[in-house]
Amino acid sequence: MSLFLPHMKRGLFVIVLMLICSAAFSQRYYWQSQPGKKKLYKYITVDGGVGLRMYFGDIQQPGAVFNKPKLAYGLGVKYQWRPRLSLAAQFEGRGYKGYREHGGYPDALDQMDGKLWGGHMSVNFHWLKWEDFSSRSFTDRDPVTKGSAYIGAGFGGSMFTASYTSRVYEKMTVTYTDTVTMRDTSVTDFFPVDNSGSAGGFGMYVPIVFGVNYRFNPSLHIGYEMMYQLYINKNLDALATKKFDALFPMMVRVGYTFGQAKRKGEMKLKKKSGRRK
Repeated sequence: MSLFLPHMKRGLFVIVLMLICSAAFSQRYYWQSQPGKKKLYKYITVDGGVGLRMYFGDIQQPGAVFNKPKLAYGLGVKYQWRPRLSLAAQFEGRGYKGYREHGGYPDALDQMDGKLWGGHMSVNFHWLKWEDFSSRSFTDRDPVTKGSAYIGAGFGGSMFTASYTSRVYEKMTVTYTDTVTMRDTSVTDFFPVDNSGSAGGFGMYVPIVFGVNYRFNPSLHIGYEMMYQLYINKNLDALATKKFDALFPMMVRVGYTFGQAKRKGEMKLKKKSGRRK
């Protein structure tokens, strides 16, 4: 009997683990009725937004927390897989800008302009969980969370083009020879040194997302989202250096969620009233 005890313990452990996994994958909202055919469209949200994008990298003011912003906009779609988990895809575009002063002279600076079109996928965790208003009421009598807050991470890429101009002043000593006296005279001065460059291609990045939104009604919401996009390639600013580049878009987003306008109870009542007629 003692020989079978270890095997029995392992078997019980496997069975418990399988039950836990099955319970996790079959998780339903607690207010939902008995399992049936799941209407996936009820958990799909489409949105669009406009905001600003800032660049972080080589062409940035030393010690500055923020860089110069440029206009950005995007579109997205989200699937609410669980009350606290969602899968999102976003597509965005427009420009980014870099600026750096070297000091000493007003024209001693670097300036960079770029544009990109890209998108990413992310997994989001909602610590203020999303509510299914087709099964719950949007009133104070049935208390629900009308707001939501989430964080997430994923992977994405973009097609980009960028160009920059740079001017620095370098100290140089020039020696002149007087042809009459044959004496050498040395003069020290600062002279401008110009540089420029451009780059383009495909860049991959890791997005880190933070967002909040508030639902005016079961279907419509407005939100604010911040994202830090750390690029894996290092020439987003047309400078190939050891420093990684990053972008920071901030957008106000308006979204629509399908299948949330009517509760199940209201739909059943309408069907019954229609039959009576």
